Amino acid sequence: MSEIESALHDIARLREQLAASSRFQGLAPGIVALAGCFAFALGGWQYFADESDLLVWILLAAVSALMIGSEAITRARRLHRSMADRLIGTTLNRFLPTATAGAILGLVVLLRLPEHSRLLPGIWQLLMGVGICAVLSNLPRQMSIAAIFYFGVGTLSLLLSGTQGPATSVLMSLPFGLGQLLVATILYRASSETSHG
Repeated sequence: MSEIESALHDIARLREQLAASSRFQGLAPGIVALAGCFAFALGGWQYFADESDLLVWILLAAVSALMIGSEAITRARRLHRSMADRLIGTTLNRFLPTATAGAILGLVVLLRLPEHSRLLPGIWQLLMGVGICAVLSNLPRQMSIAAIFYFGVGTLSLLLSGTQGPATSVLMSLPFGLGQLLVATILYRASSETSHG
């Protein structure tokens, strides 16, 4: 390996390390809050329609991920410039396994073991906490509050998931709606601190 190739390799490695430890600013508080509002709206509709189809929640999660992801790519390219693709890649590589596990688990339970579907809201909330912890080094440090919130409500949802517990729409909409609004608030405050500090 020539000295030039070695130097380029070292630069690439340094850029990877920088991306792994840099704060990702691509997440837009408004889009995250909108996803929380969608959770409240879907939960309210299901509650009053006496509907509990969790497949619709998987669809909402996919739509929310598409909205948040599209905006994140646009913002990251504007704010992070040359580091954007590396930061996006690092964040996705850390969060995507958890999201994929949640989607697979949900589909398998709903299609093959529907009698256990009331456990899914709590499991999904716990996985959201795990996902946030996985990307915590790239997010504002206050995001650990959101992870703790999701671990707490996930545990509570599992404890309340018996047949006499609240409707599944309530176990989904309240934790995810409040959780996304909490995440949006943390992102908003962190962006304000960055712009003023």
